[in-house]
Amino acid sequence: MKWIFSAALVLLALVTLALGQNTPGSDEHLQQMTDKQLIDCLRNKPTTCPIPVQDRDLQWIAGTLGERKHPDALIAEYRTADQDERYYLVRALSMINKPRVSEFMRSIAFENLPDGQDNEDVFFPLDYLARHCDQRALARLNRRVNFDKSFPMGCIYFAPTVEAFSRCNYRAAAPNLVRALDAACLNITDAALDGLHKFFPHTCKQAHSIQELQRCYGALVNDGSNELPSSSH
Repeated sequence: MKWIFSAALVLLALVTLALGQNTPGSDEHLQQMTDKQLIDCLRNKPTTCPIPVQDRDLQWIAGTLGERKHPDALIAEYRTADQDERYYLVRALSMINKPRVSEFMRSIAFENLPDGQDNEDVFFPLDYLARHCDQRALARLNRRVNFDKSFPMGCIYFAPTVEAFSRCNYRAAAPNLVRALDAACLNITDAALDGLHKFFPHTCKQAHSIQELQRCYGALVNDGSNELPSSSH
């Protein structure tokens, strides 16, 4: 009987391994699919999508499409997609650094913007443009509502936005960089501090805590005699 039980365990392990290798979210499985198949899965077309797709798989699919860097098919699909499908298509496009994508993002980034924070429904087109130093997008993401109590997106997504403010010499962001110094996310804190170092070189060296840094840089931001450098691109 022991050998029967052992054989059953081995069989169960092999079945589990096989299923794990063919789950929709596995990278190897997705890489074997065509762009058209991936897009059909993203758009919930069960007749042409070769795998069962759950909500948790959509981010994997969008990431795979983004890595392939074929924007034209994604942009074409956007026109007939619903709101949820557009979200993942834009997520994929945000990974592609091409002029065609920049042009498309400008065409959609400023539509239906909320009065409050720039939540995930509108964030990715704005962030894409901001990371390319688009002044209008930088101004939109620099609104105080995006910094007061929480950030529009999690650390992994918003830290590059904060970094873009200094990299693009967007000096109007200095007050919000001061607010971001006490962020729970160290990547955001570091990006904010790097920006303030750039805007106010050789200052606040005596500060030894986040609170002291906020007081020091806050005073510089509020002091009209301390001019920030002009933006240059």
